[in-house]
Amino acid sequence: MSYLTPGFPTELFELLAERLGAELFFESEMSGPPPGEDPFADGTYDLGWVCSTSFVDLALRCTVPSVQLAGVAWVPQDPGSQGRPVYFGDIVVPADSPVRRFEDLAGLRMGCNDPVSLSGNYALTFALRDRDLADDFCQMEFTGGHHASLDALTTASGPALDAAVVDSVVRIGRARHDEEVASLRVVERLGPWPVQPLVVRSTMPSEERARLAAVLLGLNEDPTVRAALADASLERLVAVGPDHYAAVRSAMTASA
Repeated sequence: MSYLTPGFPTELFELLAERLGAELFFESEMSGPPPGEDPFADGTYDLGWVCSTSFVDLALRCTVPSVQLAGVAWVPQDPGSQGRPVYFGDIVVPADSPVRRFEDLAGLRMGCNDPVSLSGNYALTFALRDRDLADDFCQMEFTGGHHASLDALTTASGPALDAAVVDSVVRIGRARHDEEVASLRVVERLGPWPVQPLVVRSTMPSEERARLAAVLLGLNEDPTVRAALADASLERLVAVGPDHYAAVRSAMTASA
């Protein structure tokens, strides 16, 4: 199951699933299982590309978590990532916006991805908390997707939002072929935060989990996969461990 479309190209997940020999499903409404739902606990899904906040949430829900890391994540084609599997929640505004700094967003309409998204929701919530600002500092409006948030800022009839917080990888990728998105001004980059992990159900044998990780990491040598990663503004797949997501766990625990 991929919870990361349409932000990331469906073709990338189709290719990875084909190489793994896995049946593929898409969920485009949320960046991970909604609160109260866990399709990994009952074995509905064996693998899932989810937002790291969803991984942490699933890991904290019960004594025996339903998921664990597959041990693989991607590195964005973003100088700010410095070759690491991290990304940002980019706060963007139209080029002619008077907004110049975070504090200027007070009272404005802010587009957000969905309630379980890190870059498109939690990153902003954490930033408000760290700056001792109230949750209603700005008017957060869920658009249902990073592309929808960008669309709301670049509509021909005039922006439907004043600003948006979006996945930096999605923004950079779209800006390469969309002049209006390229013209948006980045007010602040929230992060860096760990990129979206691949999780596996906890009951999967460790040998199978290791095999899947080895297959995925080996795909860095596959020209077709490298091209698909590049099309998604990603460089390569790398190994990650649980400590890579400690910052997300700490931030979520502090907000509980």
